[in-house]
Amino acid sequence: MTAPRTLAGLLRARAQAHGERLAIRYKEGDAWLSRSWSETWEEARAVAAALHARGVRPGDGVMMLVPDVRPSVSTLFGVWALGAVPSILGVPYRLADLDSYLEQLRSTAKKLDAKALVLSEMLAGMASGSSGEGPTLIIADTLVEEGRASSFQPEPDAAPGPCVVQLTSGSTSHPRGVVLSHEKVMLHMESMSRALPSPAHAVAVSWLPLHHDMGLLGGLLFPFFNDFPAHMLSPLDFRQRPFSWLEAMSQFRATICAAPPSAYAICMALANRAREAGLDLSAWEVAMIGAEPISPELLRRFSDRFAPCGFRAEAFFPVYGLAETTVAVTFPEKLAPTVVDRVDRALLEREGRAVPCEEGPGALELTGVGRPIPHTEVRLVDEQDQPVPERTQGEVLVRSATLMDGYYREPELTASAVREGWLRTGDLGYQAQGSLFITGRKKELIIKGGHNLIPSILEELASAVEGVRAGCVAAVGVRSEQRQTELAYVLAETKLEPEAQGSLGFRIREHLRAHGIAIDHVLLVPPGTLPKTTSGKLKRKAISEAIAAGQLTGTLV
Repeated sequence: MTAPRTLAGLLRARAQAHGERLAIRYKEGDAWLSRSWSETWEEARAVAAALHARGVRPGDGVMMLVPDVRPSVSTLFGVWALGAVPSILGVPYRLADLDSYLEQLRSTAKKLDAKALVLSEMLAGMASGSSGEGPTLIIADTLVEEGRASSFQPEPDAAPGPCVVQLTSGSTSHPRGVVLSHEKVMLHMESMSRALPSPAHAVAVSWLPLHHDMGLLGGLLFPFFNDFPAHMLSPLDFRQRPFSWLEAMSQFRATICAAPPSAYAICMALANRAREAGLDLSAWEVAMIGAEPISPELLRRFSDRFAPCGFRAEAFFPVYGLAETTVAVTFPEKLAPTVVDRVDRALLEREGRAVPCEEGPGALELTGVGRPIPHTEVRLVDEQDQPVPERTQGEVLVRSATLMDGYYREPELTASAVREGWLRTGDLGYQAQGSLFITGRKKELIIKGGHNLIPSILEELASAVEGVRAGCVAAVGVRSEQRQTELAYVLAETKLEPEAQGSLGFRIREHLRAHGIAIDHVLLVPPGTLPKTTSGKLKRKAISEAIAAGQLTGTLV
């Protein structure tokens, strides 16, 4: 029998080989709904039949905006079963942005040549008010029932087009679509599985949104590819009640879950409650963490706080990846102590050299994110594209058999990003102790008086000051023509009254100064001010532009 060529082909093969085996559980309200492999395939087949009846054909683009996790998964596999090409969108991080976001969908659809836009029932009415021509609007919630009675049988392994057009973070009206082929996605899943073999007792939990590469590939497809059960919560479950994530990890003796550092930080306040509730996290073997800068102090604090629940520090699994490489670039060793490097921050900022140093105010700790996974290479280069020696900062370049086919219909952008087979990631880092260390984004560095200030470090320090909203701090540079350099701004959201904000701004400055960092301005703003992507990441470029244009107001200290 020929091996499946596509993910939907693999799903059909699983349904035929051991259809009764548990594939996925979905959290719906307070209950969990189980689905076997045969049930999952039948739902995908039914969705494919319903889409086909609506005029969608193999190779057509299908945009998805379906926040609820069960209809989202069934729609996704249905699109794949039909041989169409999904592009998954996220609901704006702040629902206040939803109206304008829905208005932008038509231009997004036009750029992606989408034949259909599949929406949740909740959003469909809001979208239908949009004017102008556009894709066919289809409600996701009814697709399975619509297609059940149909005799239509799709042929997923005959899919003609790409597997997915993955939208990069922050993409809305001007999306950058990463084109990934079926062959490359299947090879990438195999490469990840070789780097992180799954034991027979493996169990996954994920609440990450499917429009994010870590949520799609890591949260859903990794357990799917390796044939162990996935327990899927919606991102809204986590946002409204973060404790539900920890409860699921304990209830199902889950061994693997992926999340950004901000999610682990949110859960810190829940440690006592978890201990009192008797949660057992001892089965957790792979606490994958990535997508944002990873603080060694966060890993230590989380491990200490949740040790009474059985959590092991060596379960942390810091990773590096990006959508253009399908998802993963580097993995560490499973259940090995996290590699932490302590370097002289001033030398890193001024000279780009990662020189080891003793603990103190001038020290900077960085978390190692491991080595390249199979079929992937990494090299670091200077401004002249020359390789840099170990412990020297350079731009991270990646060459991989599973590199994207390109940005959708943007050949010039693709050519500037991929040169001679190497992807220019725009990320900065260095190699040491057999591991890669990421230091920041090349375009987001604050260049102040010859120093390269790393935004994530300033943000982490400022977030530690009492009165600052956790995860709601941005550090950006704003060009000053008068000084011919960038001014360093730290923006922090706070709930404090205006009369108390001057003191808070002073404490932020002093805390940064105690670590040898001098900034130009602290700007305190109300909660909800800082713009974020649909994944919750800060839009630093937009923040910098808003400051320069005088569009951000608050208490300037």
